[in-house]
Amino acid sequence: MKISTRFLLFILSLIFIGVSIILILLPFERVYFLSAKNISYLIESIKGNYIYSTIGLVVFLIGLLVFYNSIKRSKDNNINYIKKMTDLGEIKISSETIIGLVQHVSSKFSGLNNIKVTIDILEGQLYIYVKGEVNPEINITEISNTLQGKIKEHIEKCTGVNIMEIKVIITNVSTPNRNIE
Repeated sequence: MKISTRFLLFILSLIFIGVSIILILLPFERVYFLSAKNISYLIESIKGNYIYSTIGLVVFLIGLLVFYNSIKRSKDNNINYIKKMTDLGEIKISSETIIGLVQHVSSKFSGLNNIKVTIDILEGQLYIYVKGEVNPEINITEISNTLQGKIKEHIEKCTGVNIMEIKVIITNVSTPNRNIE
């Protein structure tokens, strides 16, 4: 959340707290500044004083801005980041970057088709899921183990991030394309 939005929320919360305190104390007759006579005097003094209209307009605009920020969708809702601390500061690597690196490694394997990569970043831990199809003549266990090793090696070399788990899910056997002449 932006600092300006936080500031507006702070101001709006102070206004709500003030109004709620007045509403809580209003029924008690011991609070003399909130008597009906004082409130009617205050309302009479507000008439013709446009400063109060300006204050009301500002509060209304703050309310609209806070309402808009509460319902708008963030552009990067589906993008998570994995954070890595170095001696010079923080590095944030997006989930899209890691997916691209995994797809790059997977594309070098012949016999694997229709590869789909998803990742989960849970509490700074990286979990990679690779779904795809294999050609009928491929040894699934062997290619899966090799793929997991290559992905782990490439991701850790490029990003320095430790991978907790790589799941390879083979969904189907690809049908070979036949050339009929």
